[in-house]
Amino acid sequence: MNNLSKVALAVCAVLATTAQVRATEQATKTLEPIIVTATRDKKPLEKQSRQVAVVKRDALDSRQVDSVVEALKYESNIENIGGSRPGAQDPVIRGLSGDRVLQVIDGVRQNTRSGHRGTYFVDPELVEQVDVVKGPSSSLWGSGALGGVVSTRTRTASDMLRADQDLGGYIKQGYHTADDKALTSGAVYGRSDDKQRDWLLNGYYNDSNDIRLGNGEDLQHSAARQQGAMGKFGWRPDEAQQIALSLRHSESNQAAPSNPSANVSSSVPLVQQQTKDFNTTLDYQFTPDNPLIDSRVTAYYNKTNFDEYRIAKAQQDEVNFQTIGLNANNRAELALGSLLTGADVYFDKTDGTREGANRPVPADGRSQVWGAFAQYELPLATDWTLTPGLRFDQFHTEDKQQIGSARTHEHWSPSVGLAWSASRWLTLGARYDEAFRAPTSEELYTSGTHFCMGPTLCNTFQPNPDLKPETAMNKELSARLAFDNVLTADRLAVNATWFDNDVDDFIEQQVVNDFKNMIFKTSYNNVSKAQLRGYELGAEYAWQSLTLNLGYGQTRGSNKTTGEALAGIPADKWVLGVNQGLWADQLMLGARVARYGSQERVPASNDVASYDGYTLVDLALRWQPKQHGWQNWNVNLAVDNLTDRYYLPAFNQLYAPGRNGKLSVAYQF
Repeated sequence: MNNLSKVALAVCAVLATTAQVRATEQATKTLEPIIVTATRDKKPLEKQSRQVAVVKRDALDSRQVDSVVEALKYESNIENIGGSRPGAQDPVIRGLSGDRVLQVIDGVRQNTRSGHRGTYFVDPELVEQVDVVKGPSSSLWGSGALGGVVSTRTRTASDMLRADQDLGGYIKQGYHTADDKALTSGAVYGRSDDKQRDWLLNGYYNDSNDIRLGNGEDLQHSAARQQGAMGKFGWRPDEAQQIALSLRHSESNQAAPSNPSANVSSSVPLVQQQTKDFNTTLDYQFTPDNPLIDSRVTAYYNKTNFDEYRIAKAQQDEVNFQTIGLNANNRAELALGSLLTGADVYFDKTDGTREGANRPVPADGRSQVWGAFAQYELPLATDWTLTPGLRFDQFHTEDKQQIGSARTHEHWSPSVGLAWSASRWLTLGARYDEAFRAPTSEELYTSGTHFCMGPTLCNTFQPNPDLKPETAMNKELSARLAFDNVLTADRLAVNATWFDNDVDDFIEQQVVNDFKNMIFKTSYNNVSKAQLRGYELGAEYAWQSLTLNLGYGQTRGSNKTTGEALAGIPADKWVLGVNQGLWADQLMLGARVARYGSQERVPASNDVASYDGYTLVDLALRWQPKQHGWQNWNVNLAVDNLTDRYYLPAFNQLYAPGRNGKLSVAYQF
């Protein structure tokens, strides 16, 4: 018996003899309001006019997810399009993904996008909460939020310290069976006696083998190693001011296909890739005893480096990204309503090198962007609230390698929301939002060879500096119902949302191999108009320590010009969740059953004619005792894909992992 098996048996023995257990991740006790950061207005979740999904720290602990994207898998109309390798995973929100979903970390937008490389570099161990805004949000965030916003907030000392504690820490060890993944993490954190200064040092190291699939085979070239660290330092000069410095670094190493969401082939070579991501953020908040001032200013610097070695041809490649930016916003409480105003400015730089002949040439790109926005929350009557918003953005982009490539573009993004508190138990809402996505340097300026079909016959990239931005116009209706004391001292909440999102000037990569006319080229073009329609239903019932959840999401996507189905639209999904707290609320038992429908709505050019439906069962157990001598321990045991289903998610190229047992043991002091 190996050491891991001994640890698992010991844990099970302790659980079997424990008489008291800890609260569930969704306990029905009265908790602090969930504050949403993705909408920039710091309002509680139940007061948001946009549709927002929230995943908190206790859920991340119990599910033991491998990535931020995986943490969202139970949410309606949110899926993973990147495949099984965590470094390649990318969220799909209401049928839109990639550059059409904006990623934000601690209020700072992440602009690193290139080819098939990953973009979500934050390990879940550093995360306190993930907010997802479903639907266009450019009136607040500018370019890139056609599908929505994934906003991640990292942990702070205040999140982890008890009220009576000034110094603390933890050490945590985990193991996942599907890829023999060992996860080690730890942190120390504290604050001064006067509560004016706090600090946190957090680090992690993960090492895994190839992922086992549901048919018993391994996903080749899926082993990886990740490590990283984060430091945070805060200072409160007085009650009205707060200054915070954050430093975050992550590094990953893997031998994987150049497109990690696919298998190795003649057109997808195996590369040894090292990715380094570094972020520095300086944040200042000013909240004096003045209803007109609730301000925040954030300066940041992001740097990401991809080093890739093509093993077969011994070619070394490098791509670098840098962003320097500044955000500022203020919320003013007026005599009639509240006004949120703000401005953003950031500078992006991309460059890279390629070894060998007949290779694509990375753009030596420069982008300068500034934007300003305002959103006014106006009570029209006792039960009505109108929320208009407007943002203006200006972009200047150019490639230093291409003469005459400079271009400037301006865009206005309006929005308006209307909410009616029809009764004590019913709230109705309607929204209209416009959004846009400016073309990236890669789409505008990439040149050089794409691929070769012979010694002298090659397909080449053609730059297209005249690309227009993608634009979206979203209409949305929603209803929220909440009932107390339905059967006993319980609570029932029901949410329903319908949306209709029209997206124009889709930017797509077009590959032309015309042997008759000897035309072989690849370019990015505005080629289609899309319509995305669907709805989301959700219900939650809570009684004592029992919570039941039911969710459903459906999206339909079509090309408005041809009527053909769009690629990348996830299958319909039902999710049923049960959480039960036992033995003085120290043990949580959880189960989720997810049913994915078959996806037969695919374009004719798709490699797969249809995708079969499937059902997944996940289990979770969390134990944190209160009795003396054990109160500092925390044990999480989970099983994903309990039935070891072998399945291919819609529009993915890789089959998903098989049964995955997960165990973590943490000691906190």
